[in-house]
Amino acid sequence: MFAKNTLELKKNIAEFFLTASKVILFLLIVLLGTRVMAQPLPADLTRLESPQGVAILEDPQGVLTIEQVRSPELARRFEPWPAERGQINLGYTASTYWVRFPVQRQADAPERWVLELPYFQLRTVDFFAPGRAPVRTGSALPLESRPFAHRFFAFPLEPGTEPQDHYLRVRGSSHSLTVPLVIWQEPAFRTNVQNTLVIQFLYFGGLLALCLYNLFLAASLRDTRFLLYALFAGVFGTAMLAGNGLGQMFVWPGRTDFDNVALIVFLNLACAMLMLFSRRFLQAERYTPRISLALMGLALAYLLTSGLLMASIWMPIPTLALSQVASGLTLIAGVLVPIAGIKVLRQGQKSTRFFLLAWLVLWTGAMVAIGRAFGWLPTNTFTAYSLQISSAFEMLLLALAMADVIHLERRERESAQKRALLAQQRLLEESKSAELRLEQAVQERTLQLEAALDAQNQLFKRYVRFGALISHEFRNPLGIVNSQISLLRKEQEKGQLSLEKRLAIMSEATRRLLSLFETWMKGDRLQQAMQEIRPQAIPMAAWLRELIDSQALLHDRHPMELRLSEEVGDIWADENLLEVAMLNLIDNACKYSEPGRPVLIETRSKSGWVGIAVSDQGCGIEAKDHGAIFDDYYRVRPEGPVPGIGLGLAFVRRIVQLHQGDLELSSVPGHGSCFCLWLPHNLAKPHDLP
Repeated sequence: MFAKNTLELKKNIAEFFLTASKVILFLLIVLLGTRVMAQPLPADLTRLESPQGVAILEDPQGVLTIEQVRSPELARRFEPWPAERGQINLGYTASTYWVRFPVQRQADAPERWVLELPYFQLRTVDFFAPGRAPVRTGSALPLESRPFAHRFFAFPLEPGTEPQDHYLRVRGSSHSLTVPLVIWQEPAFRTNVQNTLVIQFLYFGGLLALCLYNLFLAASLRDTRFLLYALFAGVFGTAMLAGNGLGQMFVWPGRTDFDNVALIVFLNLACAMLMLFSRRFLQAERYTPRISLALMGLALAYLLTSGLLMASIWMPIPTLALSQVASGLTLIAGVLVPIAGIKVLRQGQKSTRFFLLAWLVLWTGAMVAIGRAFGWLPTNTFTAYSLQISSAFEMLLLALAMADVIHLERRERESAQKRALLAQQRLLEESKSAELRLEQAVQERTLQLEAALDAQNQLFKRYVRFGALISHEFRNPLGIVNSQISLLRKEQEKGQLSLEKRLAIMSEATRRLLSLFETWMKGDRLQQAMQEIRPQAIPMAAWLRELIDSQALLHDRHPMELRLSEEVGDIWADENLLEVAMLNLIDNACKYSEPGRPVLIETRSKSGWVGIAVSDQGCGIEAKDHGAIFDDYYRVRPEGPVPGIGLGLAFVRRIVQLHQGDLELSSVPGHGSCFCLWLPHNLAKPHDLP
């Protein structure tokens, strides 16, 4: 219970922090939007973007001097930059460019102005103003080389009342070459710098708070999603520091070599963290395994690109090409992540809604930044700050997504608890029901045991009866033999000896005695060792002829007829057991038929089966006795004139079952009976038998 309450407390704290972060980011976005929308117009004469008459000259080798570009020959080669294209954006290029622009002031305007280039990624910037010494600075030079302690590049400007050409010699780094020109009155410039820094610090402060919140949540909830989100936000914020020029000013001052690649390095690291976060947040490995592998591959590619960019500080590696590769990876990621998100959303993960919206906002900002970098979009305040603006909205939406995840997980947990409670109640009900069923089963089993005991008692009584019958049957033949011996002695004394008659009678009595003895012995084997079946190949035609010939002498009052089917050949069976079954059927056919009535033995066949049928023309068996006739000790007429103990047909059925066969009975009272032993063809091999 304590662990459960602790987890609930952590979840509530998580929701509080996420709500706080949403509020902070929302205020940040409002302030940033206010700052962007509230730029003073050129008519205020405090700020002027893109002066009229701007022209550019490409210097591929970077060898031209200011005197050469001022010469009439090269002056004619300057190409005007169309005002409708906005600020100068030359895309990814390794060339050096000269920018010429005329400046003049009105007579009543202040004399001191400031030329600002609000773009940090300019490796070298040389400013040439009429009558003033050249100013040489750039991101490759220390901050002390700049006339103003500014994160961008700003130069003092004292224009005259007549137009005068000013020149800039610029060269890019590993980024696109953008040369935005903004002319300020000096007080307005300083006010703008202060206001912009306030907005930037609010942005980075909110980002830092968001990172700390998520690190706390990751540590308390042990959830890697919050850790990856915090790493992404932290690395992305560091990239914005590098891109805004604040990194070199406050974080790594003097490291111009690192500052040249810092923006792309941290952006690639942020993209790698974002790929890992997206993969974990969307559970892509579970829902879209192929895209999950692709996202992991993109993360590794981003990390590799970052490593190569870092290595370019010490080795000659083309950073411009690596920047273009990073842009291509971003285009691929912008397609794969939404596809994965849509697939996950279709599978019922509602928390993906905010994630997709956040990704759309961030990707839109990234595409705007890439389009501006390649020169496809004009450079203005919105396109220059597109990544920062979109990231603010994206952070807000991702915070909503994470809060939504916690909310949904809490609802699922509550639903799971309800389901567990219902399952526990059902289990209790099933337990009670199982107890009732157990009681019923015990009662039924008790009744079964009582029935089994009663059956055992009945079986014992049958065995007693069987013993009495056996003793009675044994005494009769022995009495006959004994009486015939006495008669022989008397006839011998009188000289009237009927030897053949007496021997025939004694032979019949002896045969009967032997038959009873064999039945007893075979019955004992069938009851105790029936599983020891020994199959062998039996030639059916010859075996049946031999069997019938031996029985014709014992049953001389019943003619026996054999009919063989041509389709029946050899079969596999236990010859001794099969003989027991056939002798019982033949004995019954003779016992229950009047003298002179024939007994028919024939072979039959049907699909998959071989049959041996024994038919008689005796009294037959009524239909009501067909089911019980094969039970132990069962006789239709126990007190009838025909001797027997009711075991023969039970033995026959058991023998047929051991051979995986079937025993078929067809009988009509008064018209005889037919018993057919059906043996399957699949007994053609010994190992098929049980």
